[in-house]
Amino acid sequence: MDSQKNENLLNLALDTPEAERERSLELNVGFDRVEKTWEVIVKYHGSLQELTLRRIVVEELIAGYAILTMPESEMDILTETEQIEYVEKPKRLFFSDLAGNTAACYTPNGQLFRNLTGKGVLVAVIDSGERVIILSS
Repeated sequence: MDSQKNENLLNLALDTPEAERERSLELNVGFDRVEKTWEVIVKYHGSLQELTLRRIVVEELIAGYAILTMPESEMDILTETEQIEYVEKPKRLFFSDLAGNTAACYTPNGQLFRNLTGKGVLVAVIDSGERVIILSS
């Protein structure tokens, strides 16, 4: 069911048998094997109301994006729906800042040294260049 609307990773996941997907860290993300449903992120225009009539849960976000939860057997509907512009699967996030961990004396097994409290540390969070929030501990 390769589709130009689907990201390549989603096409690969849909074309791969479930037993093979389960062995991958990435391909099965977004798939509920008990319910046999996929959770996907879509870019769309117009209304997605017709999808709600087909056992598809639509969670509208902002700026023309939505999260859909739908039966695996209904995935072809997305390619046939004119309002859908692009479909992608969620991604697994990994914590991988080993250099930062080492500099902070954070050990690989997740235990901090007892004398590290963060006292006297200032943290600045800049939001889109308009606001600066400074927190101190």
